[in-house]
Parts: sequence; C-alpha cells; structure tokens
Amino acid sequence: MACILTTGFALDCKDAVGGIKNIWIIANSNKGTFTKSASGTVTAWTPVSNSLFKYELRKASSSFETDVMTNATNGTTYYETKLSIQLNKMEVYKRNEIKLLAGAMVMIIVQDRNSTYWVLGDNNGCDLTTGKGTSGVAMGDMNGWSLEFTAMEEDMPCILASAVVTSLGL
Repeated sequence: MACILTTGFALDCKDAVGGIKNIWIIANSNKGTFTKSASGTVTAWTPVSNSLFKYELRKASSSFETDVMTNATNGTTYYETKLSIQLNKMEVYKRNEIKLLAGAMVMIIVQDRNSTYWVLGDNNGCDLTTGKGTSGVAMGDMNGWSLEFTAMEEDMPCILASAVVTSLGL
C-alpha cells in the first residue's frame, strides 16, 4: 500500500499556549465503547459507568508528549505518549490512590490549556510507569508527587468532540 500525502502546513498564528488544566482517569474495565472517526476524533462514547476521576493540575506543572516510533527495517510504526503530572502535597489519600494507579490499566482524558480534550491509551491503556514522592528541602520546594503515565498505541492520541465532552460532563 502506498502512503500518499494529502496536505501541507501554513505558518500558524501565535495563539496556542502550553500546559495542562485537568485530567480524568477511568479504569479500562469501565471505558465502555466509543466511536472514533478516521480524522482522529472521538465522536461518541458510552462508558460502562461514569467513574471518571478528575485531577485538577496547577499551571506550569504537567505536560504530555507523543513520540512517533518507526522502525524502517521492520516496517512498523507506533506512538508512545508520556503524560507527566504533579500532585502537590504528600497526603495519605493520594498515597493510597497512587498505589491503586500503579496496579491498574487506565485510559486518560487530558484537557490542555487550549481547551482541547485528548484521549490517551484508548486502545491499549496507560500504565503508571514512574512515580516519586518528595518532601522537598527548602521551604519553597515542591512537596508532593510526580507521576508519569505511558501509552503505546497504534495511533496518535485522539481528540474528544465537543458533544462527547458535554455528554461526559467534563
């Protein structure tokens, strides 16, 4: 099959900002069914239960990035997305939830600071791959948890259609 290119890119306006506002985590067992268009948009989603857990994030503390992983010799391509979040304060309820996250397979919705909603791990799930709690040293140091989730998928992260965002109550 030939891979035919379809478009070029004009210089964009300087109106985008970096960072993440919120994430929602749902266990893979509760994700239910969703419909994804060829353009990479989730157009319908019916979770098994409405057990999306919201994590509010401080500005300039969290990000995600997607690497295109291609092996020319083997003719394979996949996408590895890493989500890094910071949860301030080392508290026992956060400790306990992180222990659960470490053993779970989850799907994560990310709301970036441009108010775009991304879906990570929609097929193979996301794993909590590293985490660290720190007390900090100086008074102004961060006291809390740094967590990194990794998703390896056959496709790049999808965008949630606005109707789906509304139906999920995000």
